[in-house]
Amino acid sequence: MPAKPSLVKHLSKEDLEKAYKSEKDSRVKERLLAILLLYEGKKVPDAAALVRRGRSTLELWIKNWNQNGVEGLKPHFTGGPKPKLTKTEWDKIVAEIENRGMTIKDVAMYVNDTRGVSYTYKGVWEILRRKRHLRYGKPYKMNEKRPQDAEAILKKARGSLSENGPNL
Repeated sequence: MPAKPSLVKHLSKEDLEKAYKSEKDSRVKERLLAILLLYEGKKVPDAAALVRRGRSTLELWIKNWNQNGVEGLKPHFTGGPKPKLTKTEWDKIVAEIENRGMTIKDVAMYVNDTRGVSYTYKGVWEILRRKRHLRYGKPYKMNEKRPQDAEAILKKARGSLSENGPNL
């Protein structure tokens, strides 16, 4: 049978109860409750069952408590993985692709070709659309029969309609 983990009593039971009652973070509160149960003489498996956690989880909390007290029970998040390209690098890419009518897939290939960094379609979409609110081009077939000066012809036709009035 493994050795029973010893618990360092950093605080008095009353101070621990005060810390438990005043704690706002539910994770830390749950961990303080487990330590409080151990202060009251419960065994590790019994305390684990009461807080609905595994024995090994409680042993980890005990280890953190013994090393750092209440601070050891607080989660320390690292912030996730670092981005492949920096924000300034994405600013340069946005400036390079602006007004080129590129699709998300084209931008992903462009970044891979020019920067040597591979992004998925979703990764490029997240950066360009969600974070930078950038519009992107959608490919569509051009009408071969459309004249080069179609806009000018349309303006001229609209102008003649407004001069003559509607033909009813």
